[in-house]
Amino acid sequence: MPYNSCARRRSMPVKWARRSIHTVILVSLALVLARSSQGQTSDQIQSHVERAEQAIRANDLISAEREYRQIVTLDPQDIRGWTGLGILLYGKGRAEEAEQALNRAIQIDPGESRARLFLGLSEADLRHCDQAMPILDKYFGTEPVGRLQRLAGLAIVGCAIPGADPLPALQTIERMKQAYPGDPDVLYAAAELYTRLWNESAGELITSHPESYRVHELAGEVYEAKNDYDQAIREYLLALERNPRLPQMHYRIGQLYLHQDSEEVDEKAMNEFRQEKAIDPNSAVTDLAMAGIEVHRHNLEQAQSLYEEALKVDPTLVEAGVGRAKILLEQKKPDLAVQQLAAVIKSHPNDPQAHYALMLAYRQQEKLPEAAAEMEAFSRLQAQQSATFQNKLDALLNGKSSPKQ
Repeated sequence: MPYNSCARRRSMPVKWARRSIHTVILVSLALVLARSSQGQTSDQIQSHVERAEQAIRANDLISAEREYRQIVTLDPQDIRGWTGLGILLYGKGRAEEAEQALNRAIQIDPGESRARLFLGLSEADLRHCDQAMPILDKYFGTEPVGRLQRLAGLAIVGCAIPGADPLPALQTIERMKQAYPGDPDVLYAAAELYTRLWNESAGELITSHPESYRVHELAGEVYEAKNDYDQAIREYLLALERNPRLPQMHYRIGQLYLHQDSEEVDEKAMNEFRQEKAIDPNSAVTDLAMAGIEVHRHNLEQAQSLYEEALKVDPTLVEAGVGRAKILLEQKKPDLAVQQLAAVIKSHPNDPQAHYALMLAYRQQEKLPEAAAEMEAFSRLQAQQSATFQNKLDALLNGKSSPKQ
């Protein structure tokens, strides 16, 4: 069963967020250097500290690393040197070396909180999640909202181990979505976590209940996502054999029939929609789909009745409101169409099809300036939708947005 074909199976440590932590590293290093050292600082060590500060301000991490190594060579007990070196190595993606340096800092001062936090982050990068999680849980709960807490949270989610209790990771990702709304790394981590849980649950379903109607429903969804509509229909029909009153199945089969290229698709789809209504009389989307077929058949009165039925069940269904108004235009009733479309646009001002239908209604009324304004609104909204889709596609494929026009 190809349930996992639409999801990627891989473990994702916090390394994938490396590109976003550069500022965090610089700030953390500056805080470490700002601390007074234990004991008396020699002039030679202080000179290296000052040069490390200058290198950090200049974003010269190679020189900063060299200065930190000079500090711990001159004084192996200098906690600033070991902590700064460990943070720097973590920021450069060298987690194993960072782990060694940060462990040395904690041996000198077990209360060194910054070293302990970055040790947890390094352990997470190395997939030493048993050691990382107690540290990360503590700091995610105590750090204020900001870059360090965000890093700790991403590491916790990245350490979610297949087969383990997913609750801590789910709780963490929900808190992060609230604290960092719209953050692309947080949303990506959420998608990865939800996908893994979907894979695990689907695998358990197939293993435990291979002949369940849910297995066939799940397989149908996968085939549908792959645009293999014939196989999807077969799986959905098998699901209905095992559960004849399964909601939304006949509706989905009907929609898939409409993708086929044959003369009988309307009747085949309509038959499925009628069966769906027998199971769920309040399915507004089924009324909407049936209305579309009646429009295609030029049965406008039946279509209008179905649009109205859909709106009774779901008054927010924009497609039904626009469809009903278009029938009024076919019946040469532009005044009523304008009234209805104005109400639709009031509640859904960014729906391009509503503006396009209103443009047609104004043309019937011979109100050309108003029609031109609605055409402009339609074109603008269509362009915005296309740009939004392209940006999302570019972000998925290239990791960057399309340039603004």
